[in-house]
Amino acid sequence: MSDPGNSQQPHDDDDQPSGKSAEAGSGRGSGRGPLAGLLARLPESCHRPLLFDAAYNVGSGAFYCLTMLTGVILETILDGGAIHLAVFWAAAHGSSILSPLVGYAARKLSMKQLVVIPNLVSVVLLLGAGLYQDDATWCTMVLSAAFLVQVFPKTGEMNMYQVLYPASHRAAVVGILKAIMGISALLVIVASYFWFKYFESYYWVVFVAIALMLLVSSLCYGSIPIRRQDELPSHGDESPWAALIEGLRIFLTDRRFLLFQVGFALAGTANHMVFWMIPNLCHDHLEIPASETRLIAAVIPALLVTFSAPFWGRYLDRTNPMLGRATFNVIQATAFVIVAIGGTAGDKWLVVLGVVIHGISAGGSTVNWLTGSLHFAGSDRVSLYNAVHVGLTGLRGLTAPLVGYALYESGPLLADASGFMDGLEGFEMGPRVFWIAAALSFAGAATMLWQGLTDPGPRAEQPPSE
Repeated sequence: MSDPGNSQQPHDDDDQPSGKSAEAGSGRGSGRGPLAGLLARLPESCHRPLLFDAAYNVGSGAFYCLTMLTGVILETILDGGAIHLAVFWAAAHGSSILSPLVGYAARKLSMKQLVVIPNLVSVVLLLGAGLYQDDATWCTMVLSAAFLVQVFPKTGEMNMYQVLYPASHRAAVVGILKAIMGISALLVIVASYFWFKYFESYYWVVFVAIALMLLVSSLCYGSIPIRRQDELPSHGDESPWAALIEGLRIFLTDRRFLLFQVGFALAGTANHMVFWMIPNLCHDHLEIPASETRLIAAVIPALLVTFSAPFWGRYLDRTNPMLGRATFNVIQATAFVIVAIGGTAGDKWLVVLGVVIHGISAGGSTVNWLTGSLHFAGSDRVSLYNAVHVGLTGLRGLTAPLVGYALYESGPLLADASGFMDGLEGFEMGPRVFWIAAALSFAGAATMLWQGLTDPGPRAEQPPSE
């Protein structure tokens, strides 16, 4: 957050598709696949970046499937407990709280380097994840560290969207890219599902394969061509503390963006509070076999996120981010109600239904999370608003899983603790904690619906005096 405004609009000839591209998109492109059709509608200058970006999302998807795979590995292979799942989820999603460091690092590195270099660090950590086999704590620590450094690629990639793609097609582009990412994640998860079924003791081979995919894809991202005048400028002589204070001032005085973040936080907190529990709920609480738990907690969500993302991307191009998020929040809340009922009643099929419904909403939530802030940022606050957005996501991503663990768990929260920590007991809510998550999601939907219905439009289209 050290840079309150360091982005430019894409160059003028990228603002709208050229006549040639538009003609191709309306004619011959109609019989092509989604990526080819999108290329036909985009300006020529966007084609190479999109192809390299697509290649990057193959490896990125393989890496991010670990957010689902790690839970089932810890739960069904390494005999980890709910504490391992909660700590990993908190680290993986709480890493975004470090987003203010991105603005500081951007003064020394380009946005492409902010994507590539941390990914190479994650590659090294992945290769070390299997050094101490059958150790849930080691696996949790190393994979958590691999995800902690991902705050840099995550924010850098979001900022690059502003430079690479015109606003008129940005959500559709992100939808396609995240579909590619999701397909990659799905294929890796399905392959891992069968690998664990027949070669469970060699689970670490999956980490090695994902590390190699992430390595190749990161090098592809480093090959994305960017014109010098479109690089995001840095402010090397600016005090990071002064920039932080100025950035907070801008954020706190932008009522629209502040309210957007409040609505986002309600449902986001709900999701981070409970979704990590699914492997433990299935395997320990409902006593579902390990193979079925992996199917429910990893394969089904990946499948649904993959195939729903392009649909939701097109939907978000036709509405504002708040109405889109309200839709996703209602779907998510419905899913959590069903999981709460099924988990409490011991009905695994209701839990499966809840996971399916949640997966449908998750594809749209991913696209909305990546592009929503641009509605408020205009052309001069992209880096700042993305840093705020990612940082607040990290705050709830870090705290909500730990709160959820305390509500969900029975008995001592830290079995080997001593002194004050030894007296901490769980609230023993079990699957009933999903009712709290459902209430938060409905509250987030109401907030977003109200703002969406009264929204005047993107900041870039408002008068300068706004």
